[in-house]
Amino acid sequence: MERKKFIAQIFIAMLLYIIISLILERDISAEILLKESRDGLIFGIVYGVFIWIWDRRKKNND
Repeated sequence: MERKKFIAQIFIAMLLYIIISLILERDISAEILLKESRDGLIFGIVYGVFIWIWDRRKKNND
């Protein structure tokens, strides 16, 4: 997978996580924004590891 595409997918996943979390919280304060941003970063890292492993596994099967 191209590096730019990989990074873009992770960034979009983090952004969507943060936006959806803020919508569900129905409150946008500095504390909640910081908490959701931190959670979004963790989600992005986990998601990035997952799609990296998935891509490696897919390449090994081909």
